[in-house]
Amino acid sequence: MNIDIINTKITTLDNRPIKVRVMTPNGYEDTDRRYPVIYVNDGQDVFCDKQTFWNAESLRFEEYYKDYSQFLPRIIIVALEAPEDQGVRTAQYSPYTKDFNVPPEKHFESHIEGKGKEYLDWMTGPFKAMVDASYRTRPEREYTAICGYSTGGLISIYAALVYPHVFGRLLAMSSAVAIWMDCLSKTLHDSDYSHLEYVYLDTGTNEFGRMSTKEEFLEGAKTIYQNMVEHGVAENRLRFNIYPGAVHAQKEWRTRFPDAIRWVFQDMGTT
Repeated sequence: MNIDIINTKITTLDNRPIKVRVMTPNGYEDTDRRYPVIYVNDGQDVFCDKQTFWNAESLRFEEYYKDYSQFLPRIIIVALEAPEDQGVRTAQYSPYTKDFNVPPEKHFESHIEGKGKEYLDWMTGPFKAMVDASYRTRPEREYTAICGYSTGGLISIYAALVYPHVFGRLLAMSSAVAIWMDCLSKTLHDSDYSHLEYVYLDTGTNEFGRMSTKEEFLEGAKTIYQNMVEHGVAENRLRFNIYPGAVHAQKEWRTRFPDAIRWVFQDMGTT
C-alpha cells in the first residue's frame, strides 16, 4: 500500500484548491497489472483521524488495510477532500439550487447555489484523465465506482445516474437526499440504470443531519432503493442495509465501509 498526495485545483470552480490522496494496493509496484478505481468524496475522512476536519473521527481505512488487505479487493482509492467550510461543502456536493425554510434552531443555509455539476464535470473530465494517465487504472465505467456519505452520498447517487459513461458502481452511505427529493425525483425518474454493475446503499435509524430528521434519512434511503428496484437493478447487484440505532457519524460508516467496498467490487476478487 502506498498513499500519494496530490494538490490540484477544481478548474470548473474558479480553480478552487483541493487535496487528493491516492492509495494504490499492495503489490502495485511489482507488476504491470491495472486496477479498478473508487472515487471517494469527503476524502479527508478516509485514511486516518489526523487528516479529518471538525474534530471528526475517520474511517481509519489505512489501519484496516494493513491488517485485512488480504480480504479486500485490489483497487485504487482516490480520496478527494471536501471544502472545510460546511456551507461550501454542501454547495459543492449539491447538484441542485434551492431555497429552504430553515427553522431557527438549525444551522443551515437558506439558499444553496448547487455546484455539484461543475464539480463532477471536473472530476469526470480533466481530473479523471490525470488519474488514468498517472496510475495503472482500468478506466472503463464497469471498473469505476463513486462513493460518499451524507451530502457526499447525494452527489454520488447523482453522479452514478447522470454520468453513466464514467461510473458503473455506486457506494452511498447515509445519503442526505430527503431535503432534495423535489429536485432529485426527476433525475431518479429520467435516468437509465442499466449500466450499474453493483450498488450499495445504507442508512441508520437514528441519523440526524444539519437539516434532516431521522425519519427523513430513512425515507430518503428507502426512496433511492425503491427507484433502483423499479428501474431494473437486479437483486443480486443491489444491497440496501438499515442499521438499527446507528447515528450520522464517521464511527458508524467506519464499520460499514470495508464490507461495502467488498460488495461493490465483489466480482474483482482479492488477488
